[in-house]
Amino acid sequence: MNHSQNIFLNSYFSTTQIIFFILGGAFLLTSLFFQLKNKFKISVIFLGLGAFCIFCFAALLDPFLNLWDERFHALVGKNLMKHPLMPTLYDDPIVQMEYDKWDRYHIWLHKQPLFLWQIALCFKLFGISEFALRLPSVILGTILVLITYRSGKLLVNQRVGYIAAILTLSTLYIIELIAGREELDHNDVSFLVYISLSIWSLIEYQFTHKKIWIYLIGLFSGMAILCKWLVGLVVYLGWIILRGVEKKFKVTENKDILLSLLITIIISAPWQIYILLKFPNEAIASYKYNALHFKTALEGHGGDLFYHFKMMTRIYGSWSKYLIIPAFITFFIKSKDKKLFYSLSSIVIIVYVFFSLAATKMPSYTIIVVMINFIAFATLIDFILNYISHFIKNPLVNHLIFAASILMIFTLKFDINTLRKKHTLWKGNNYYTKMMINNKKIFTSLKLPPNSVLFNVEGRYYVDAMFYTGLPAYNFLPSTDQCNDLTKKGKQIVILNSNNKEIPAYYKNDPTIMFIKEELICHE
Repeated sequence: MNHSQNIFLNSYFSTTQIIFFILGGAFLLTSLFFQLKNKFKISVIFLGLGAFCIFCFAALLDPFLNLWDERFHALVGKNLMKHPLMPTLYDDPIVQMEYDKWDRYHIWLHKQPLFLWQIALCFKLFGISEFALRLPSVILGTILVLITYRSGKLLVNQRVGYIAAILTLSTLYIIELIAGREELDHNDVSFLVYISLSIWSLIEYQFTHKKIWIYLIGLFSGMAILCKWLVGLVVYLGWIILRGVEKKFKVTENKDILLSLLITIIISAPWQIYILLKFPNEAIASYKYNALHFKTALEGHGGDLFYHFKMMTRIYGSWSKYLIIPAFITFFIKSKDKKLFYSLSSIVIIVYVFFSLAATKMPSYTIIVVMINFIAFATLIDFILNYISHFIKNPLVNHLIFAASILMIFTLKFDINTLRKKHTLWKGNNYYTKMMINNKKIFTSLKLPPNSVLFNVEGRYYVDAMFYTGLPAYNFLPSTDQCNDLTKKGKQIVILNSNNKEIPAYYKNDPTIMFIKEELICHE
C-alpha cells in the first residue's frame, strides 16, 4: 500500500471528500494530457472541473462552523435569507444590543454585503449547511484558476498560464480560506476574486481594446468594494500608471477610465447611501472601526514593517521570498506588453506598501495580488523548463519533464499531510476538531420551545448556538430585571450550565428557568 493510500485510510476523510479528491486528480491529469496534446480548450475545461472538485474537497473538510469569522458570516448570511437588505447578527434581540460592538450587533454592518448575499443565496438554493456556506468560495476559487490561466496566456504564453493556474489551485492558503479555516475566510475569497477579475479585465482591454472590458472593470471593481470596501479600487491605480507609462495625460485620452469609474460608483454607492440613511449609527460606527485598521493593530493583529514579506512563505511556499525578484525579472523579460507589466507590478508594490504601513496586519490582506504573483512565478518556472529543453532535443522527453514538473508542483503545494492533521481526527490528537464537533452536536441536539432564549453560552459559541438552533443566545447570565421582563414577554429562559460552573442560587430557585447540563468545550 503506497503512502497516499495510507493518508486516506488512516484518517477520517469522508467517502464524499475522497471521491471529490480523486475526481479532482483525475480531471487534472486529463487536463494535463490534453495540454501536452496542444488541445488547449479541452484542457481548460478539465482544468476548471479539477479545480472545482479540489475546492469541493476543501469545502467539506470541516463539518462545523470554524472559529472567528466564518461563524459570524454564516449567521448573518442565514438571517439575510429573511430580509436581504437588513444584515443582522442578533435577528431578534431580546436584550438591548450595542451598535458599536461588531460581535454584538443587531444590525450587522461590520462587512460589506455582497459575499453575505452570496451565502444567503446558496442557503436558499441548497439548504442550510456548512457546504452551502462555502459553495460561493468554491465557485469563485474555480473562476480564479481559469482567469489566472487566461491572464498568464495573454501576458506571456500558454504554458505560463497553465503553470500559474496549477499553482493557484494547489495553494494551501487558498484551500484553507475556502474551507473557512483562516480568519477572514469567504470575505477574502470573494474580495480576491473580484479584484482579480477587474485586473483580468484590464489585461483583456489592453490587448483587445473592446469596450465591453471597460464596463467589466467597473462592474468587478464595484463588486470588490461591496465585499471589502475601497481597496477594491486598486485596479484604477494600475490603470492610471499604465496611462502614465503610455504618456496619455489628457482627460480626453482617459474617458474610458472615467466611464469605468462611474460604473463602479453606480454599483457600490447605493448600498452606502442606503445604510447611512436606514442605519446611520451602525453604519458610522462600522466605517470608523474599519478605518482604525490603518492606525491601530486591532485584536492583536500587528506586525513589523516586513510582516507581509515574511508571510509570503505562508501563502506561496518557503522558496517564494528568495524567488520573487528573479520571478518578476523573468516576467518583465518575457512579458508581451512591457507597459502592462509596469502597471501590474505597480499594483503589487502598492498593495504591499499600503498594507505594510497599516497597523493591523493579517496574511490574507495581500492575497489580492496572488494572480499577478503566480504568473510571475510561473514565468520563472517556464523559463527554467525552456532552458532545460535546449539541452534535450527529444520532444517526448521534454513533454515528460513538463508533465513531471506540473505533478511535482501540485504534490508539493497541495499539502495533504497538513490538511489531514488539521481537519480530521487524525490519530485522535486534533483537539480543535473534536471540540468543534462536540459543541455542534450539543446545539443541534437541543430540543427547546420556540420561545426560548439561551444564556450562559461560553465564549463566542452564542453565534454557533443561534445558527444551529435559530434562537437568541448570549454568553452571560441575565439580570433579575431581565428575567422578569422576559418572563412577562412569554419567553422561556434557558441557562446552559456547562463545565460545572457555579450558578447563583436565585436562578436555581426560579421554577420558570430551564437548565441544560452539557459539556460545552470552550477554548477561544
